[in-house]
Amino acid sequence: MGSDIAAKHELDRAVFGRKWKEVAEIFRDHPQIQPTKITKSEDNALHLAITLDAPEATVIGLIDHIVKNNPEVSMEIIAAKNKQHDTPLHCAASRGSTSICQRIIQVDEKLVLELNNEGETPLFLAALNGHTNTFMYLHSVCRQKIATISRKNGDTILHCTIQREYFELAYKIISLYGGDGEKNIVSFENKEGITPLQVLASVPSAFKSVSCLLSEDLGVEQLKNDDETQNQDVEVGNSDSLKIDDAKAEQCLHVHGITTKIGSIKKIKEKHLWGRLIMEKLLHLNSEYKYNGNESQIARWPSGLNEQQQQQCSLRPSSTSLNRTQSLNEQGKSSSSKKDHKSTALLVATKYGLLELVEKILEELPVAIYDKTEPKKRNVVHTAVQKRQTHVLKLLMIHPLWDSLIEDVDADGNNVLHMAAFLPKHMPWEVHGSAMQMQYEAKWYRYVKERVPAYLYAMENKEGDTPEEIFVAEHKKLLKESNEWIKDTSSSYSIVAALTAGVTYATSYTVPGGTNDNTGRPALEGQLALNIFVVSIFVSFCFSITSLAAFLAVFSSRKQPDDFRRNLPLKLCFALTSFYVAVVSIMVSFCSAHSLEVEPRIRDRVMPVYSLIIVPLFFYTLVQIPLYWDLLVASFTTVPQPRLAGESITMTVPKKRSKTT
Repeated sequence: MGSDIAAKHELDRAVFGRKWKEVAEIFRDHPQIQPTKITKSEDNALHLAITLDAPEATVIGLIDHIVKNNPEVSMEIIAAKNKQHDTPLHCAASRGSTSICQRIIQVDEKLVLELNNEGETPLFLAALNGHTNTFMYLHSVCRQKIATISRKNGDTILHCTIQREYFELAYKIISLYGGDGEKNIVSFENKEGITPLQVLASVPSAFKSVSCLLSEDLGVEQLKNDDETQNQDVEVGNSDSLKIDDAKAEQCLHVHGITTKIGSIKKIKEKHLWGRLIMEKLLHLNSEYKYNGNESQIARWPSGLNEQQQQQCSLRPSSTSLNRTQSLNEQGKSSSSKKDHKSTALLVATKYGLLELVEKILEELPVAIYDKTEPKKRNVVHTAVQKRQTHVLKLLMIHPLWDSLIEDVDADGNNVLHMAAFLPKHMPWEVHGSAMQMQYEAKWYRYVKERVPAYLYAMENKEGDTPEEIFVAEHKKLLKESNEWIKDTSSSYSIVAALTAGVTYATSYTVPGGTNDNTGRPALEGQLALNIFVVSIFVSFCFSITSLAAFLAVFSSRKQPDDFRRNLPLKLCFALTSFYVAVVSIMVSFCSAHSLEVEPRIRDRVMPVYSLIIVPLFFYTLVQIPLYWDLLVASFTTVPQPRLAGESITMTVPKKRSKTT
């Protein structure tokens, strides 16, 4: 008994010290302690050896010792479950060790269908952690059985691989499990009613790429599996089928002014390409809008569309349109009973500004244009306006149903202009500071207002508020912060500009070298340095007075929301420009005046020292350029461009499991 206790202590020490040779020796010499639970989570030595990255040969050797020395209980040890109900096969699948999985399955093939507390099989964990080769092996073992490809919360392996951006593996999963019928994984919804297509729509990196390479140059066709091989084993390599020409990539980077490694660009392009291929597959196999005989309504075209308009809507959005909003409320389409408080793929893609996916969905599934959020009942135009997705809105403007879409109202009676008036929870614009945020918000409201019917301006929602009233109420705090920033900036610069004007005025009457007592003319009249001094001090005085007047004009302006669109920013830009010219001129005047005081014999040696005066000017310029550039660009930008929101759809997908106990 005492020897067993000592052996257990030795086993604990060897396992946690990762001394795998000692572990193997203890397994061989003391087979009676092989079933021992080591951790509070009830892991045995085999669990830990796999989780702690013991060499595969060592783990296989431990399994051999178990089978050889403990034949009566070998199945029990290898099938042992910890508190998470993970078997050693679950651990091997999470690790991505195909050889360990093979050895365990040789002992007990039924383990491939065991579920842990989350309802996950080893196959699921291999997919969850992106281990393609291990996944393909486990699939080959259990494909003839009823393999569980989803967990308790309804997330399938396709949900998880797309959400974690394992796009190549996701494409293989679609090929293996995307057949017609009830087993079509593409149409599976989790308990939140989220489909894989909606998950893809919440992954902006799948469609965002910094490249100018054509898909034909990347071997797209080499990645597509024929329909005949979808139910066969798919041999997966290391993405060698993606052939990206380094020379073209370098040329592209040079054109776009991007400095990075070619390998990084290849990875971005591969991800973008896989995302596009997955999108095409999901849309092709999607059955969300198909009539299945159990729904009360089927997807159909609005009665107002003629045959030609239906064909246009089936292909690509065009400029023809309907007139009435009632058609949107009356049109039915098949929908899942689980769609409460969730959005469809089109609405999610619109929310994140994925133009490529939005365009593809409208092309492949034109009836999706009628999708609405639950329970607010907001259509795709409402979503695009609310999330400030300009490029998506431009696409919808040429849709045949544009007129009906913009006349529609949500469950609270808000129209499209109300959506533009609401202040978003996150800052969608690529700007910094409350003033520029206010500027872009005012621009966005005006942009939407110019594109909707005039009667929407005065339309009240169920609370009795017009869009204008909502805009004022929603932006009250932002407007106050913007006014404070404008006042602080203009007042601070006004003080410095006044000081500069006073200094230059006084300096203009102090002539370097003095004046001639007889004529009153400068004693150094005719010298180049004196001429430079006189001109520069005059320029500095004029521009300092101009900047002072401009800053005071900004300070005393009304500072209403519409003033922030262009009036105030341009005034501020003009004031900053004038002040900068005044500062540069006063520095030039100092250098020219000082050079007249230096002895001629050492003047050439002192001249290079004047370059040091550029240092403070450089720091001032470095600090002011971002503000100046943002103000200037925002002032002349007609259509505000949003940034890409990085949020992802809420899913109960856990993180990769750490290799610790």
